[in-house]
Amino acid sequence: MRNSMIPSETDYHCHLLPGIDDGPGDTGTSLEMARLLYVAGYRQVYCTPHLIKGMYEASREEVLEARAKLQSELVREGIGIKLLLGREYYLDEFLMDLLATPQLLEGTNYLMVEIPPQTSAHLVKETLFRLCRKGYIPMIAHPERCPLLEVQEQGTHRPAWKSWLSKGRAEEPEAPRGSYGLLDYLSQLGCQFQGNLGSFAGFYGGQVKACARQFEKTAIYTHLGTDAHSPEAIKSMLALH
Repeated sequence: MRNSMIPSETDYHCHLLPGIDDGPGDTGTSLEMARLLYVAGYRQVYCTPHLIKGMYEASREEVLEARAKLQSELVREGIGIKLLLGREYYLDEFLMDLLATPQLLEGTNYLMVEIPPQTSAHLVKETLFRLCRKGYIPMIAHPERCPLLEVQEQGTHRPAWKSWLSKGRAEEPEAPRGSYGLLDYLSQLGCQFQGNLGSFAGFYGGQVKACARQFEKTAIYTHLGTDAHSPEAIKSMLALH
């Protein structure tokens, strides 16, 4: 049975390109993943390989070449999925230096960012504020997996954030009543939030699953993605057997 959380024909977060990061190691595995996504109803997939200094550092050219080769194979195999490019940037002290030529989610002004669990709220605020000042819209990957992001009991609030963003300060504006924490700050900043389908399937434990359900309930998510790294993960989260 198809997962009820699939909202559209677009997977906004997937590690589909072979040999780039911790996703599939070869083209055959990528094709198997693509077939499963196609059967599930996806027609566009954002390939968002990790970019982590010292770990996953594939160049822009390498990613472009991998996408072109895999797209050709999809056409050859009759798998009707269009591959779009992005990157999953790791929010650390090296991030800003890696953005000389950023890989936005293709066709958008979104920059996908993963917030590591060990980072500080201060670094998150300062970095994402600077990204917004550059004109990018940060898309937070799987926020339900980030311990820094608290659940808002009364939903998110989106005031006119551009007025204070333009002043060049990263200070938080006065918090609206009924909201609190870093999650609310990022919402006011204009960030987007991408949920993982695997979180709803319990891939990351009960606490993350409960958080994902709460984020869904309070309409925090703006986009969803599989964040798939393997055929087995896709089969499990989409209940395809």
